[in-house]
Amino acid sequence: MIDFNSLPLLSKIILVIGFTLGIISLIIFLRYPIMLILMKYNPKYREFIKKTLVTKKTKK
Repeated sequence: MIDFNSLPLLSKIILVIGFTLGIISLIIFLRYPIMLILMKYNPKYREFIKKTLVTKKTKK
């Protein structure tokens, strides 16, 4: 295992940016399954999504 404190500053920055991009891409990839799970278990969220979709359709 690599000791994070022993790395040079540039390597630390690149490592942090890489992990941040990975986490963001994972969240974007799992956005729809997360929404489906929330809609299944939370009726208030389901109603919020329905209202949001209706307002988006009326704006177009």
